[in-house]
Amino acid sequence: MYQSFRANNFRCFQDLRLTDLKRVNLIAGKNNAGKTALLEGLFIHGGAYNPELTMRINAFRGITGITVELRRGVETPWDSLFNNLDISKTVELRGTYKGIGHRAIRLRVVQDPKELTRVAELVLKSSERAKVPPLSSEAVHVLRFDCREKGRTRSYYMIFDQQGWRIRPIPPTTPYQIVFLPARRSPPSLMEDAERFGKLDIKGEQKILLESLKVVDSRLERLTVVASGRGKDASAIIYGDIGIGRLLPLPVMGEGLVRLASLVLAIGDAKDGVVLVDEIENGLHYSVLYEVWQAIGKAARKFNTQIFATTHSRECIIAAHRAFADSKRYDFRLHRLEQAKGKTHAITYDQETLEAAIETKLEVR
Repeated sequence: MYQSFRANNFRCFQDLRLTDLKRVNLIAGKNNAGKTALLEGLFIHGGAYNPELTMRINAFRGITGITVELRRGVETPWDSLFNNLDISKTVELRGTYKGIGHRAIRLRVVQDPKELTRVAELVLKSSERAKVPPLSSEAVHVLRFDCREKGRTRSYYMIFDQQGWRIRPIPPTTPYQIVFLPARRSPPSLMEDAERFGKLDIKGEQKILLESLKVVDSRLERLTVVASGRGKDASAIIYGDIGIGRLLPLPVMGEGLVRLASLVLAIGDAKDGVVLVDEIENGLHYSVLYEVWQAIGKAARKFNTQIFATTHSRECIIAAHRAFADSKRYDFRLHRLEQAKGKTHAITYDQETLEAAIETKLEVR
């Protein structure tokens, strides 16, 4: 689990520091305070050796099908990662993770002609082995991705040229699972949820999902996955039995069930890893938030998963605080992002401070 995290020159952050991190961390703050950006920084950092994650976060924001005109002076695919779009700077993401130690990720747009030549040679050698097109001799955009941990630095390059994009050298797998649940998920996520449910079912751990979903609909008696189609048209959706004589697809039963199912399934899939959730209260009625947080806490402890979630809701914050205060262990922290003089900083509330703020009706969102 993360014990601390720091972001320099990333998105809207000049120098953001987070400490006193717990198993469940809720991120609050006004619009454009950087809540989603913080999750994105954690996602890239958690991927450790995978530069492709820098592009995947665009899809989380609904930006897909990026086309890059490779001409001098045209915006690169990575401009928005850099504070104030200044690609002359270096993005640095640093964090301490229990069991792994300190890791530093550095992102830099390669602009030096000599370094670009070395990258071209690296790609050419790997291309000859893999029988893929070499680096184009025309304009090229290159992002250097350095990962330093345990006294060793590994360097990778994300390359865009007329042939498309590629990563060289090929990175190893990430050290732990990290899952990002964006605020608004696309229909393909239903298939992903079904796959995650299948993993739980094989291990005999599907009961935790059923117990969690009963918070929203007490009629649920069992869950199963129904597959349809073949090949490219194949799909699978979780169905529920509410005692009416036939099964119903979870989406038909309501957005709240789908949202909570996605949360619990992601937690189970990221065993010993991290789950990032943007606008966690989406689709959930305020009246069930206390029980939802109890279910999230139970699942996070069972699978040893750490959670970072954002919210705009005071009801969500209060429900989380009450749920963890009533549990055997208060492994929860609220972190509020605030901007002052163009800089963003985090205010962390422990149990006593948050209780006092809630009782005196201070603004903590």
